Amino acid sequence: MTAPADFTFIHRLRVRWAEVDGQHVVFNGHYLTYLDVAITEFWRHAGLPYPDALAFHQGDMFVRRNLIEYHAPARMDDWLDIGLRCERIGHSSITVAWAIWTQGRLLVTGEVVNVFVDAHTRVPTAVPQAMRDQLAAFARHDNVYRDELGDWTTLQTGASRVRRAVFIEEQGIPESEEWDADDATAVHALVSNLAGLPLATGRLLHLGLPAGQAKVGRLAVLRSSRGTGLGERVLSALMAEARRRELHQVSLHAQLSARAFYEKSGFVAEGPVFNEVGIPHQRMVIRL
Repeated sequence: MTAPADFTFIHRLRVRWAEVDGQHVVFNGHYLTYLDVAITEFWRHAGLPYPDALAFHQGDMFVRRNLIEYHAPARMDDWLDIGLRCERIGHSSITVAWAIWTQGRLLVTGEVVNVFVDAHTRVPTAVPQAMRDQLAAFARHDNVYRDELGDWTTLQTGASRVRRAVFIEEQGIPESEEWDADDATAVHALVSNLAGLPLATGRLLHLGLPAGQAKVGRLAVLRSSRGTGLGERVLSALMAEARRRELHQVSLHAQLSARAFYEKSGFVAEGPVFNEVGIPHQRMVIRL
């Protein structure tokens, strides 16, 4: 099976000048680099982002074997479609089949075998059932995430784990600035993978605000899961909750780097840029 439709996931990238050799074609060794880029995206979109998912399962993965067959060359500026699928899972091994095309022309086929090991001993151990289930759901094109909406008491463990990783550890926001009394009265959204690994969160405040108004905040996605639509997923859940409560306006303070993300969902900037916790922010509003 070597047609794109036979693969669970396709990642696209463009050949760069530095990857072309003296024969004016892609140097053969770069195809394994392309595989490495694509397989990282495969795990990310399967809900098993590296390295967070492996740490969650107290393991790691090492490459045991790579097989590759060359069919035709790629050249500078070709767009490469890299297809991957989980071919089989043994006791401790995961075999992924892959292929590369440009404009429908088959270039490379291959197979990579990874071995799951204990994170501490580095000894091969059984692939956790939860990882097997996650990959099976991805292969079936089923939902690989679990969405929850609830109060702080219910979702604190998962939501605080994501917020700590993003705001405190990654962005350097003081811990005293991250946790506040609003958590106790907010509606929280949490997205996890099927095994319960928290990946994204956000909250909706409406108590204490003018009638009909709400505020979205603390929206965060683990760095290893960004680019998979989880931010949109959290925001959509919070907006649906605002509509369910018949609220007519939602505001937020967007970090400037995230302004375009909120604009795509219909939020409009209001007022000047301001500093909050040492980061430039923009107030944005949407009317429901």
